[in-house]
Amino acid sequence: MTLRLVTALVGMAALAVAQAPSFTFAVLTDIQYGDQPDAGKREYRRSLGKLKDVAAALNRRGGLAFAIQLGDLIDSKAADLETILPVWRSLKTRTYDVPGNHDFAAPRAVLLERLGLSEGYNEFARPGWRFLVLDGMDLSVNPGSRAESTAEHRQGLALLEQLKTADAANAQEWNGGIGASQLGWLRDALARAAAAHERAIVFCHFPALAESSTPAHLLWNHDAVMRVLESSPAVAAWFNGHDHNGGYASRGGIHFVTFPGMVESGAATSYTVVRVFDDRLELEGTGSAPSRTLRLR
Repeated sequence: MTLRLVTALVGMAALAVAQAPSFTFAVLTDIQYGDQPDAGKREYRRSLGKLKDVAAALNRRGGLAFAIQLGDLIDSKAADLETILPVWRSLKTRTYDVPGNHDFAAPRAVLLERLGLSEGYNEFARPGWRFLVLDGMDLSVNPGSRAESTAEHRQGLALLEQLKTADAANAQEWNGGIGASQLGWLRDALARAAAAHERAIVFCHFPALAESSTPAHLLWNHDAVMRVLESSPAVAAWFNGHDHNGGYASRGGIHFVTFPGMVESGAATSYTVVRVFDDRLELEGTGSAPSRTLRLR
């Protein structure tokens, strides 16, 4: 082997290492399985087969640090968790769950227990990165999420009435909000991430930026959440579902991605593999999910 060839091979190997992602993870949302008839474009039963296909494809692919579903694993019956959850857990990687509005067809205590959660919001990490999971149904008038006797239900009701008075597009009972305690937790978690020189991705079922979705789907108190996000240099992206059509926008160097819902993806499926690099996130979409590159500040 000549010296020139050896030098070329070493250079190619170094380039391949330089171009390899730090790690890779998968994102799915709005699987919304239900053993019930279709409603418009929502093919509830079909989601079971599509999720099986996704699990098989991701297991063949391998190399995932984790996979996360952004809420609405089921549509309207708590019993459907027993069918869809084992398929989701068949992924051969660590799985994480974001609570969605439809998931509270199961009472909160039951849902969290089945998902293995002690609370609806939590965090986990990879080297250089902090991942924050939010509970967008923290303030809610959904009886499965919050009983009428709770402070969170009363606060949610008051917030919803304010939005209705203002004729806000997101004044919908199927939306929710982030309570004061959780908002404080988010602020503290982002401060810790910044102090550790980590980048952060925030996962929530609901969008926080109107331009990344349709206004009717926004968190009730998205303005308060945006103030926390924009005050932190650590935030790289906000990933959400809820609006099945998907969407994207950026503001202040933060990427806001709405991932399209599997329940309305038709004959195709819908999932995204995210490759994490020092300077960018590469989103590789499959089915109805688009691909895009997000440059990091």
